[in-house]
Amino acid sequence: MSLEIPDSREDARIDREHEHEMLKHLKDHVGDEMRAAKDREERAKDKATHELKDKIGYEEKGERRQEDMTDAALKETANTILREE
Repeated sequence: MSLEIPDSREDARIDREHEHEMLKHLKDHVGDEMRAAKDREERAKDKATHELKDKIGYEEKGERRQEDMTDAALKETANTILREE
């Protein structure tokens, strides 16, 4: 019964393959983290944009409501003046 002992070249090849796999895994992990960070940043930016649009929309709606109330008051005043004549 013989026991095979790998030679140093085989050990070096195995070490290089292992190192290559580790680097590949590390690059994949870093890439995943970068994509996740970019996604979080884009979601935060989109959220801020939507919040700003909502705020502007509410302000515009309030302005239109105020204009409608002013128009109604002016119309009522004009009708009152015309009835008195």
